[in-house]
Amino acid sequence: MNSIATFRNRLLQINAEALLTPIPDLSEEMARTTQSLRTEYGDISRGAEDQLGIAAAVIDYLKNHHLSTYRDVKYVCFGVSSPYGTPLTRVIEHETLFSKLLKEVELLQPEPRKFRRCYQGLLKGYLRYPGQQTEQVIGHKNWLALREFLAQFCKALNKQKPVMEWAQALYEHRNLLADNPCKPYGKAMLAGDMSVVEELKSRLGIDDDTWVMKELVLAHVQAAITLKDGEFVSQLTLLIQLLEQHTGMITQGLALLLRRYEQCKEHAEHHALRDMALREWKSPWLESNKPLWYAQIGDAATQMVKLWLTKQHIKDFFVLLQAGGQADTQRMEFWLQYAEAIDDFWLALGNNSFYNQQADFKRIRTQMEGHCMRLIDSNQNNDNAFLMKIGNFVFIEFGKQNNACHIFSADNLPFTIGQTTVSGTGNGLKNTKHSGWQRKLSHFDGWQQEFADFLRSFANASLNKSKYEALSSSTNQSLQSLDSKSIEAFCISQNLHFDDHRDKGGAIWVHVPQTHGSASMLKSAGFRYKEGRGWWRE
Repeated sequence: MNSIATFRNRLLQINAEALLTPIPDLSEEMARTTQSLRTEYGDISRGAEDQLGIAAAVIDYLKNHHLSTYRDVKYVCFGVSSPYGTPLTRVIEHETLFSKLLKEVELLQPEPRKFRRCYQGLLKGYLRYPGQQTEQVIGHKNWLALREFLAQFCKALNKQKPVMEWAQALYEHRNLLADNPCKPYGKAMLAGDMSVVEELKSRLGIDDDTWVMKELVLAHVQAAITLKDGEFVSQLTLLIQLLEQHTGMITQGLALLLRRYEQCKEHAEHHALRDMALREWKSPWLESNKPLWYAQIGDAATQMVKLWLTKQHIKDFFVLLQAGGQADTQRMEFWLQYAEAIDDFWLALGNNSFYNQQADFKRIRTQMEGHCMRLIDSNQNNDNAFLMKIGNFVFIEFGKQNNACHIFSADNLPFTIGQTTVSGTGNGLKNTKHSGWQRKLSHFDGWQQEFADFLRSFANASLNKSKYEALSSSTNQSLQSLDSKSIEAFCISQNLHFDDHRDKGGAIWVHVPQTHGSASMLKSAGFRYKEGRGWWRE
């Protein structure tokens, strides 16, 4: 047998023996190797496991101002943003020890593995410390210094071998180490692409405890407010839901949404925006709350929300708080016309409404906190009163429809602003002998004309250049001009529905009943009334 044949036979023998031997189970060894690699190279979600060691190292550093070993440096890096010691102190908020720590870490560059591990700890601290929002001056300053440090070595760290997933992810998302860190993600999230959130969570260990999640929400909102009016409004419901899921961003996000909504050409009452603002900042009508409202959203947006609330309270009173439960739509429609002229308002609730635990009644009392009194006297358990300050007068309407509207001078009332109870009888809100009482207006047929005349003349004299005068005078002038824009502006301001058919040879129609409060203005502008359809003019 030649040598080649011998070699062939030997190979066959080896193969046969190998097949007879069972293949060893390497799964446990592979798992141990994987864990070893993770321990060696780490991922960003893994921190130093020795929490007691971290605490001891940080406390010792705060006390002795000295880092003896690499282990001390590493542990302090992982504990840089957490409070330790007595009193509780964060290294990142220390005036000198934080900068000293960064210098110690920088000295580790010749040893890439050690430098990388410390960098990882500092990165975790950077992501968790609320450097943008903190009122701690030194903490904010050091957080910015840490951001600069991480940005400086980010590229070099990404080139180290072996390449680590978290280091590569950080380099790809190095915008997190700059101003407006999450701005690049705004448009994608607005379009419904939330993949970046999952990527940051999985590759960089970012969770709800980091400021990044808050910045992502803010970037989403900021992207929305750059849209055109219609597109922005279409996103509002989803944006509000987003803020409700991230309560820490409600104040900042809500302020952006309200300011932007006020800038829309049309900003009709938005219930969800209104309700969220009330939950967050309480009523803007209360003096104690006004500074917060104006600081967050400014005058124009605050006035917008106040008008929404005024209209809501008018509707609540004439629909929900009417005696017998019968809505009074005539009085509601009339006073809604003057919502913008109302400078302040109060409720006086009879016992049945004051103690009613149904959801709507509880909501009304909560929203009117500080502006809600109890209407006393035994015969008024079923009645309520609505008090509106317009110019120098307070108009008092009652729930029971057989009551007249009583008018008092705003600076001479039969009650004191802020008192908790008030009488609804001749000793209180109906006190015709009180020196501040001016007159009463009854709700007989066509009463709207008398009320409108009083508001236009007697009350108008005291209002001078107030909001009511602007409404009262401009609406007549606008109607008389009869151009489409003026009619539309008038109808929108008065919550009226209208149709303009003049381009088809028809007429302008304003669809309100003959008894509506705007009837006198329409009549004076040449409109005629048709039963069942409303007011019209060619």
